[in-house]
Amino acid sequence: MRKDDRLGPSPTPPNDGERDSLVGLYFRDASRYHILSDDQERRLSRKLSLCFRIVSSELGLPESTPQTFREVIGSLGDACAFSSRCRRAYHLAMACRRKLIQSNLRLAVHIARRYNQHGIPMPDLIQDANVGLIKAVERFDPTKGFRFSTYAYWWISEEVKRCLQRGTRVVHTPENVVDEIRQLQKVSLRLHQQLGRTPSQSELARAMEATPSRIGELRALAAREVSTDVSILEDGSATMVDVLPAGEQLAPDHPMTQRDRRSELRMMLSELSDRERDILSRRFGLDLPDPETLQVISDALGISRERVRQIEKGALRKLKSRFGSAGEETGA
Repeated sequence: MRKDDRLGPSPTPPNDGERDSLVGLYFRDASRYHILSDDQERRLSRKLSLCFRIVSSELGLPESTPQTFREVIGSLGDACAFSSRCRRAYHLAMACRRKLIQSNLRLAVHIARRYNQHGIPMPDLIQDANVGLIKAVERFDPTKGFRFSTYAYWWISEEVKRCLQRGTRVVHTPENVVDEIRQLQKVSLRLHQQLGRTPSQSELARAMEATPSRIGELRALAAREVSTDVSILEDGSATMVDVLPAGEQLAPDHPMTQRDRRSELRMMLSELSDRERDILSRRFGLDLPDPETLQVISDALGISRERVRQIEKGALRKLKSRFGSAGEETGA
């Protein structure tokens, strides 16, 4: 059965609500590009292989280099700095890449529509399906003899599944974190079946060879955001934002409070020696982007990590003896 027969003459026509929407326009645009026949795809693969050989030879890449757009063309840099033959190979490879993407847009739409009932907006599904398609093109090795459509199907499906995993989050989670969340869910389900109860955070941490705090972070990232516009009354007269506290940062005296705290902290640190003050400032990230580790301070000051730890401990003890609870309140 030809691919055209499997996918139909065009992506599933949009309904009346979609017809004049951005999604409908995309469907019509994607249907302009025809899926490659088997012969056309083989010819295009041969062209790509030739381009990759020319560029690999020009760059002197090792024979073990994967013959993919990502590895070969990605190593080229500025094509204008090479021979005319290499430049022609580069432009032909770019044209083949564009052709592969355009001719498989319908496949991406076809896969995206399969997941249309999972609560994710269709534009998001199509966008991620296209990301998967581009990844497939970048990683496709025509010398392996595989059909591109078969190879692309897996990449597109995986990227759409990642979209479902992320859900309708305001901030998209990085792919490696999404993978960790999916692994956590699998391990949690397996332990639940084995133990007959919900596994604890420490049990999950041991099973995943991670720290309990990391498990807590992944659980928090897996939770979906709640819109502040969500209604909390049936008549819609009140929303979540109406009952949220303003927070300290909105208090009128907040800038003055912060200034007073900094002034008090400087006064407390003035009781220490220069070295003690420097080490505490580095360890707690005072006036620095981030706190520094014992090793970083040790290297900077030319003393051992143990000596840095001793000075830090002594300085904190000195502050506590002189200022009592005031030192704790300021974070020293």
